[in-house]
Amino acid sequence: MRLVAYIRVSTDAQRDNTSFEEQKARIEAYCKAYGHKVIKYFQEVGSGKSTESRPEFQKALQALPKADGIIATKLDRIARNVRDVLVLVEDVLKPASKDLVLLDINLDTTTPIGKFMLTSMAAVAALERDVIIERTQGGRRAKAIQGGYAYGAPPFGKQALNKALEAHEEEQKVLEMMRRHRRSGKSYHAISKLLNEQRVPAKKGGICYPAQVQAALRKQSKTMKLDSLPDSTRVG
Repeated sequence: MRLVAYIRVSTDAQRDNTSFEEQKARIEAYCKAYGHKVIKYFQEVGSGKSTESRPEFQKALQALPKADGIIATKLDRIARNVRDVLVLVEDVLKPASKDLVLLDINLDTTTPIGKFMLTSMAAVAALERDVIIERTQGGRRAKAIQGGYAYGAPPFGKQALNKALEAHEEEQKVLEMMRRHRRSGKSYHAISKLLNEQRVPAKKGGICYPAQVQAALRKQSKTMKLDSLPDSTRVG
């Protein structure tokens, strides 16, 4: 399997010791043992709080079309927590049929055990989300009773203004561009590539991924269908 390798240290002080070299040595040893090949290394110094603020990580993701997956020594080299790793897998890697290898937790999605581990991680994360939702529903209901938008981050093309969900003018233009390209027969991957070439950012910044384009268009389509219904047929 051909892999891109991502190596990160948190401070300049760590770069002075063997952190980069140690991570590279561990990755090379693993790949040699399992018959994988690293086609390119990406390394940087910086915080792991945001993937968008790590240019080398973004370059590693952009190099994935030429590889079968991405490898790192630790989960926290890639993301802040399990939930962020699952988002990476579901939104970026899985739609592109790419794999993830994390040495510290023995996660290798090319193996049955690795896939089972990923499923278990997803189940735990889902349980945590359910608990959080249960705890916050009361507060959201109270806010909604007082008047105003109270249910999570607005979808692409919308923004919360004055306690209401309003159209985001620039994002609406991007949505129209997405719809036009989709109607012409372009794939979600092709559309995301065009957006990135034109430096159109995702909702939370950073590059656009095919899954994000698909989600934005599906949500927009659902909203347009709801808006076209007579008031008497709407629910709620």
